[in-house]
Amino acid sequence: MYYYPPAAAQMPGSNHPTGNTQIPQMPILGYNNFPQLIQYIYKAIIGEATAVDFYSRLLKDAPDEISRDFIEEALNDEKKHLNAFLKLYKHFCSQYPQYAIDPMQYPDYKTGVLMAMKDELEAAEFYKNVILSSVDPLVRDTFFYAMGDELRHATMFSFLYHN
Repeated sequence: MYYYPPAAAQMPGSNHPTGNTQIPQMPILGYNNFPQLIQYIYKAIIGEATAVDFYSRLLKDAPDEISRDFIEEALNDEKKHLNAFLKLYKHFCSQYPQYAIDPMQYPDYKTGVLMAMKDELEAAEFYKNVILSSVDPLVRDTFFYAMGDELRHATMFSFLYHN
C-alpha cells in the first residue's frame, strides 16, 4: 500500500506527489580515480588487520563473559572484513597486497574499549565516504557490508565502556 499526500499538500507546479525534490546523482561525493580507489581498499585492509590484532589482545584483557563475547564477535567480523577487502584488492590488482600494521597500544582495558569504539566509528565514516564516491557495485557492497558491522561494533563497545 502506498500513501500519497492529498493534492493540496503537493508542491505547486508539480505533478508528482513528493513535489520537486531532487534525488542526488551517484556518486554523491564524486568519482574516485582507479589509483585512489586502490588506496582506499588498501587503507581498509590496514584498518581491518590492525583491528584483528588489537581485538585479539583486548580479548585477553576482557574482565567477564559478556565482554569476551562482544569482543570475540567483533574480532570474527573484522577477520571477515579483512578477507573481503583482500579479495577486492586482488580482484582489481590481480595479486594480494603486501602490508604491515602498526599495533594499537592501550594502557588498560577500559581505555582500549574506548579506543575501539572510536576506531569503529571512524571506520564506518570512512567506509560511508567510499560508498558515496563509487558506482562500482562490488566496491559499494563490500564497503557497505563492513560499514554495517562497524556501526554495530561501535554500539557494543559503547555498551562495554559504559558498563
